[in-house]
Amino acid sequence: MTAKAMKMNWLGYFVAFLCILNPASGRSQDMARRFTNQDVIEMVRLGLSDDVIIAKIRSVGSQDALKFDTSVDGLKALKAAKVSDQVIKVMINPAPAPVSAPAGGASGRDPNLPPAEVGVYWEDAERFIPIEGQALSRAKVGGRAGSLFTYGVRGQHWDACIDGATSRNRIKDRHPRFYLYVADGTSASDFVLIRVTQKKNRREFQIGSFGGMRAGKSGVKQSMEVPFKFEHVAIRTFKITLDSDLSAGEYAFFMATGQQAMMTEGRISADSGGTVAGRIYDFSVAD
Repeated sequence: MTAKAMKMNWLGYFVAFLCILNPASGRSQDMARRFTNQDVIEMVRLGLSDDVIIAKIRSVGSQDALKFDTSVDGLKALKAAKVSDQVIKVMINPAPAPVSAPAGGASGRDPNLPPAEVGVYWEDAERFIPIEGQALSRAKVGGRAGSLFTYGVRGQHWDACIDGATSRNRIKDRHPRFYLYVADGTSASDFVLIRVTQKKNRREFQIGSFGGMRAGKSGVKQSMEVPFKFEHVAIRTFKITLDSDLSAGEYAFFMATGQQAMMTEGRISADSGGTVAGRIYDFSVAD
């Protein structure tokens, strides 16, 4: 074999060797760059915040380099390792949510918050469902029969009235989370959440009492109040969380804005009705 032939033969073997070596090298590099469930679990064990972990996941760049197991068994293991729901959601869909340009040139608003419009919003998954509100201006007298039978020992009360036996706003969640976007100068502490009483063609709740053995007073009946906690999460925006599940029935967020005097020296006026000023956001919780 001539020297030239031997040189060509050697080059052929060398090229073939490179063809075998390079794919293997590429595969080993791919393996080294994979980001797995165990990497996330280790970051959680180190005490890193959700923001840091999410930033790391999204910094990997190539979708092929993320090898997350988000099957049911994988999710069980992640929850057992105390990986938060926020991190798990990013593991399922690492791509950041698209940012849409705000309409009318207005400044952008966090998509995790309700619209910057005064009102009450129910957080349904990733949507904010507005609870339609209405001005409240009608009240009636309650407890007259009991007062008459007890010769005035038992007091009477004023009941605010809402038209309709049920609300048009339907809530499917027994432990809903609400947001309030309030008017300037107002706080979530100005609101009460109440369970209202259903009648044939209306709903009612007590807004004051008078007569009997006690002095007259205004305010919602305490036994009908539903306790909640609130957190100031943005300008004029409050997140509302309930202390316990709601049972099926009729409810309302109520904020009184003023009340006309409806009694004089403990005596009811001749009129059987009165007025109360306020804003109410009513809703039904389904069975």
